[in-house]
Amino acid sequence: MRKNKASGHQELIYLHSLKRTDMKKMLVVLVIALFASVSGIFAQPDMKETMAVIKTSLVQSKANMKQYSWIETTSTWIKGELKSTKQNQCYYSVDGKLTKVATGNSDQAKKAGGIKGKIIENKKEELADYIAKAMDKVNDYLPPDADKIGQIYAAGKSAIQIIDPAGKKYKLSFPDYIQKGDMLSVSIDMGNQKLMAISVSTYIDNPSEKVTFDMTYNNLPDGTQYSANTTLVADAKNLKITIVNSGFKKGSGF
Repeated sequence: MRKNKASGHQELIYLHSLKRTDMKKMLVVLVIALFASVSGIFAQPDMKETMAVIKTSLVQSKANMKQYSWIETTSTWIKGELKSTKQNQCYYSVDGKLTKVATGNSDQAKKAGGIKGKIIENKKEELADYIAKAMDKVNDYLPPDADKIGQIYAAGKSAIQIIDPAGKKYKLSFPDYIQKGDMLSVSIDMGNQKLMAISVSTYIDNPSEKVTFDMTYNNLPDGTQYSANTTLVADAKNLKITIVNSGFKKGSGF
């Protein structure tokens, strides 16, 4: 009887050990499966395919926009205070150049009187040149040139990152797009192969005084993508400029 009890006890120990081993094996299998699942969700996007869609979208958008005229509203804030609002009617001339004509629907902030008013006007004059350069800078970067971003990609300088849990929206970054130290980024939804946004980090005169601007895309009824809203921020100058495009019509509008 004693031998039988000892033998039974050993069997129980063996079975218990076997169960623990099986549990460990099962746990390892589950971990591997979970890792494989997560890796599949966040697999590295196809850079070449994404670049092809971005370049095609930029070219098509630029070509399609030549069919339209629209209203561009530019607002300027200094230290959080709205200083001016200007409107232009925009269209592409027969030679393919973007033309802007003032609509007359523009407002300037009322001038303050006395010494305070003179100080404010002097500061506005000092900023006028900077604001003009900032607007030129926006036009330099937006919309991006498909060939130029292609060159940066070909040089192996661009990078890609996933920006949504589903793994369908990506952000591609292109350093030194125009000048050393700048960064242009393009966000795209590969699910519907549409551009989402453009963001830029650059500078006007001083490399230590960063200027950023962000542009979001929208779609016209025929699928044409256009720059809906652009916001430029220059913290060093307490300056913010917004550009809103609206009122799209086929033709020049005249």
